[in-house]
Amino acid sequence: MKISEFGGEAAIINLIREKFGTAEQGDLTLGIGDDAALIRSGDKFVVVTTDLLIENTHFRMDLIDPYQLGWKSIAVNLSDIAAMGGTPTYSFVSIGLPDMEVEIIESIFDGMRDVSDTFGSSLAGGDTVASEAGIVINVTQLGSVEADRVACRDGAKPGDAILVTNTIGDSRAGLELLLKFGLEQARRASESCVVHHLQPEPRIAEARAAVSTGKVHAMMDLSDGLASDLQKLCCASGVGARVMAGAVPVSKDTHIAAARLDLDAVRLAVEGGEDYELLLTCSTKSAVAVARAISTTGSSARVIGEIVEGDGVVLAMQNGSEESIGGSWEHF
Repeated sequence: MKISEFGGEAAIINLIREKFGTAEQGDLTLGIGDDAALIRSGDKFVVVTTDLLIENTHFRMDLIDPYQLGWKSIAVNLSDIAAMGGTPTYSFVSIGLPDMEVEIIESIFDGMRDVSDTFGSSLAGGDTVASEAGIVINVTQLGSVEADRVACRDGAKPGDAILVTNTIGDSRAGLELLLKFGLEQARRASESCVVHHLQPEPRIAEARAAVSTGKVHAMMDLSDGLASDLQKLCCASGVGARVMAGAVPVSKDTHIAAARLDLDAVRLAVEGGEDYELLLTCSTKSAVAVARAISTTGSSARVIGEIVEGDGVVLAMQNGSEESIGGSWEHF
C-alpha cells in the first residue's frame, strides 16, 4: 500500500506515534503531535522543532532568490517556536548542495543570518553535504518557554472564540501568482503577496503577547492553511469548530490577486498555506483582552468563529448555508 492510499502524511505521523509512543519519558514532556516538542529544563522548557525544505517540492529556484530561501528556511522553524509561546534560541542547519556558485550559498546564509538576528536566534551548528538532487535544507530550531506560558494544540474548549492574527491567504495568492506568471510578473502583480510567500515573518512577539495574558487555551501556527490546521487543533482538543466566512480576514492585496487569478479570495484564505500567522482559542470573554495584547506588537487579531462540541469543522457562508471547510496542503 502506498502512502497516498494509506492516508497521507497524517497517517504516517500516527504510525510513527504508535511505534514510539507519546507518553512522558524523563524530561520529555511533549513529543509527537504538536508544533514542537517540549523538554523540561528547570522551571522552563526547551522547545525543539525541525523542518525540511527540498528543491522542486517546497521551492523552485526560478521562483525564489537565494536570500529569501535562506530567510524562509529559518523563519518557518521560528514560527513553530512562536506557536508554542516560546522565544527562539539556537538553530542547527544541515544543507545538501549541488556543485554550484559560492555566491548563491553565501546569499542563502545571509538570509539565514538576517532572519535569525531579527528574531533573536543564533546559528549554532549543522552539516554540509553534496547533493545530486538539488538543494536540501533541514533546520532544527531550539527555543525556550516558561512553564506557565506554554501553548499547545489540545486545550481548545467548546464555547471558545477562534482568533487569527493579521490577514490570511496572502501567501497562497503569492504562490498562485508565481506559478502562473513567474517571479518578475508576479511581483508586478502583487509585490506584497509574493513577499508574504517568499519571505514570511514568524509571529514571535505576537505569540508572547498572547500567552502573557494567561488566557490562551490553544494555539498553533498556520503553516498548512486554516482548513487543515484548524482541523488538527480540533482533533487534538477533541472538539469541532464553526468558522464564519465573512469574518475571515483577507487583505486588499489578496482580493486584487484573486481577481487577477479568477479565484475566490476567501477560499484562498481558508485553503491556502504558509501564512505563518497564529491560530488560537480563548474564552469569548477573553477575546478582546487577547486581541488587545497582540495589538501592542503592531499586529492585529480577529475572531473568526467558535469552538463547538463534536468533531466537525464547518464554514458558515454569508448566505446562511454551511459547508465543509475543505482541505489544504497534502504531501502525498
